[in-house]
Amino acid sequence: MGVDSEFDVLRKSFLRYVHIERQLSPNTGRSYDQTLRQYAAFCLDHQLRSIELATARRYLFALYDQKASKSTIAQKVSCLKQFGRFVTRDTNDVNPFEGLKAPKRVQTLPTFLVPSEYERFLEVFRTSDSLGVRNVALIELLYATGMRVSELAGLNVKDLDPDLEYVHVYGKGRKERITPIGSFARKALSEYLMERQPAEDEAQAVFLSRSGRRLTTDGIRKILKKADPFLSKHVTPHALRHSFATDLLERGADLRAVQELLGHASLSTTGQYTHVTTERLRHVYQQAHPRA
Repeated sequence: MGVDSEFDVLRKSFLRYVHIERQLSPNTGRSYDQTLRQYAAFCLDHQLRSIELATARRYLFALYDQKASKSTIAQKVSCLKQFGRFVTRDTNDVNPFEGLKAPKRVQTLPTFLVPSEYERFLEVFRTSDSLGVRNVALIELLYATGMRVSELAGLNVKDLDPDLEYVHVYGKGRKERITPIGSFARKALSEYLMERQPAEDEAQAVFLSRSGRRLTTDGIRKILKKADPFLSKHVTPHALRHSFATDLLERGADLRAVQELLGHASLSTTGQYTHVTTERLRHVYQQAHPRA
């Protein structure tokens, strides 16, 4: 078996592992698959051994030469390290990629909408047809719950409380959390569910495409992108998640409660939103204080 074939077998086994045992999101799986395919192609092009630290370092140097972003390179390092742990998990061998160093990421404040911006954004989608009703419902639910786009796309009717008071959300690793639904989202969701017309084999999916099929994560992103010509910023599903967290913290919500609502494993991840609220307060101060 050639080196490329051996690596391909390991790659497929690793992807099954992260999907079945780790239960990582499909987006993460696709990202890992892309990285490992690119790495394998690099090894073949340069006739290098694939499971070797020196080869992986040459691969990263090539990415730096191509002006890849720090976040992209950091993702590649993370993938290779996890792949190395998987390859050596049933042996006494050392992870061949453990010595890789990821570049320090530049800390940037997450994109979010203030309430007035959110209203202008939502207004773009208020049309009288069934697609407008659907779009308003999915946007209101994203903003009301802080769900990830993958969680929204995977939402089933049975996950909704019969009175639409709350929703069962299945996050990373299929961890379940219960999130309340606000009155605006509840009203929009109720109107949409009365008009929802699923295809015969899609009776469970909440949000459907024009053809009655489950909306994908890419489909949801494309819907939101339609507002780009009308706003000064590009609004993604994750920006609505950021907005949800920022608004809660600005109004005095406890950081740990926000952590639970977002489904974060670590409090430090939720803590990024305190930087957003601090930055907004600084901006307000500079705009309003006479001696700022």
